[in-house]
Amino acid sequence: EEQAREELARLERAERHRVRRMEGVPSDSEPDSDSDTEMTSYKTDKKRRPEADDLGDDFGADAATMSEDEINVPTEGVNFGAGLATGTSSGEDEDSDDEGSDDDEDSSDENDEGSDLSGSEEDESADDGKAPASFVAKVASDAAKAAKNAAKAPSSAALELPFTFTAPADYDAWVELVTPYTLEQQLTIIKRLRTQYHIRLSPQNKEHLSALAVILVDHLAVLAEQNPPVSQAVLDDIVKHIGELAPVDTERFGEHCRHLIVAMQRRVQTSVRQQSTDLRASDVALARLFVSVFSASDRYHAIITPMIVAIGQFLSQHTFATMRDVAMGLVLSATVHEAQRLSRRLVPEVLNFVFSVLAASVCDSSDASDWNDTGLFPVSQRQREAAAILRIGVSEKCTQAAPISWSWLVASERATADAKYAVLRAALMLSRRLVDCYFSLPAFIECFEPLQKLLQKIESRLPRFKLQQAPEAVSLLLQDLQSHLSEQLDQARASRAPLKMQYHRPLAIASVAPKFESSYSLDVHYDPDRERNETTKLRRQVARERRSTVRELRRDTQFLAGERLRAQKEKDKVYADKMKKAWSVLESDQSEMKKMDKQRIKERKVKL
Repeated sequence: EEQAREELARLERAERHRVRRMEGVPSDSEPDSDSDTEMTSYKTDKKRRPEADDLGDDFGADAATMSEDEINVPTEGVNFGAGLATGTSSGEDEDSDDEGSDDDEDSSDENDEGSDLSGSEEDESADDGKAPASFVAKVASDAAKAAKNAAKAPSSAALELPFTFTAPADYDAWVELVTPYTLEQQLTIIKRLRTQYHIRLSPQNKEHLSALAVILVDHLAVLAEQNPPVSQAVLDDIVKHIGELAPVDTERFGEHCRHLIVAMQRRVQTSVRQQSTDLRASDVALARLFVSVFSASDRYHAIITPMIVAIGQFLSQHTFATMRDVAMGLVLSATVHEAQRLSRRLVPEVLNFVFSVLAASVCDSSDASDWNDTGLFPVSQRQREAAAILRIGVSEKCTQAAPISWSWLVASERATADAKYAVLRAALMLSRRLVDCYFSLPAFIECFEPLQKLLQKIESRLPRFKLQQAPEAVSLLLQDLQSHLSEQLDQARASRAPLKMQYHRPLAIASVAPKFESSYSLDVHYDPDRERNETTKLRRQVARERRSTVRELRRDTQFLAGERLRAQKEKDKVYADKMKKAWSVLESDQSEMKKMDKQRIKERKVKL
């Protein structure tokens, strides 16, 4: 019972601190200097309380002994490979009832095509502003090496895996260490490195584990760029290790992640200026990793806030000319939704992008008036023309809309009917999550009324209602979203009351005293306020009493001073009389001695 109470208190304290950070108030558990690099970690089934027999000198932070203030993200929310199709990034109870049938038919597709929209991540630690420009080539070469290693799986499986390894200092040393082994063996190497260099064994192990956390981030970025995609289980295990190693050295890990965000923002700017796709699958994967590892609900966070700004710039200014760009935008939109799911802060770029994707499915790119319902922010002509690849034609037929897989981000996907319906399905599911996330906003009506018009337009133009060519799952999802959005909008309109003046009780007209008084006297108070008049009388009475008290004190002081002076004079008189008597005795004795001296002198003279 005592342990249960301690666990409950720790959970409540962690939630209280998270809410304070979300509201922009400094947490009462962490100093301000550490707020920029605040980390969260993952809970494991093997976590237990420290005991007296442990190697317990506590040389540094350990994921097994971290407080709940530092461990905010549970392991269950780190399904790194599952995303927009399975609803893991939503976390809303309302989604589960309407999307259960879609989740069942998506499970087999995920196993075949790798990870879904929340897939893994690659980001270049050397693209952070401090790294050399050749890091892009390095990532490509590392990916090629990893692919070759995967191809050599039969021969490498025959190698005996050592139990101890030299701790890698950087990513180059890591690549040299894991080159002969498969991805499954690399996971074993990570576990053995963490065991061999456990932070309780030596204070120097903190440096090794912090370097390993940074290396795994770079390794995850390399794996996210591979085609075909790496297994979802491998990526999830790496993400779990990163989450547990991040709190070891939060300053170093946070600084490395900031460099990756800076590199991502530069690539976004290049994509916008040059109308190219410089953003990589690794950037998308690392964005999802950061949302899982860091406290994304904070009002300002040194990692999450710049990342969301860069994503918003990409969604609003980039021209989405390929299916890969559209899939990347949907994944990033889902990432922003996951980051704002608790704080419910509105990101208008996400709404505008999702509405534009829905409009592109049925709207004519050459008719600007057909795009009037895409939200509060209009879409440029260049963006409308590029979005023509999503237009679903009347002759295009699709029987089943498969979920968007991670392979869309690492390879070019053709704009087929299946791909278009997959994008439409993903946009509808993300719209449902956005409605559930922002239903409590005061501006919910203004933000989502365009979506209602878009859904009506899609329903009237979708080929299913004419040629029975659209998948049944998309139609059901569309109808469910329409009914749910209409219900939410009706509730918002019912709860919205018009502005009106504030109610006050009737106030009496204040009466004033006459301007002139025939029998005016200085001793009478003519103040109409009775309380103030009484206060004035009391104030004057206090002043009189104070003056009389001061006079009494002065008389008493003078009397006491006279008495002290009289007593001192008597003492001085007694002392003077005593001294006179003493001097008279001394003078008489002195005269007798002089007489005796004279007598001796006379006697001596007589003898001579």
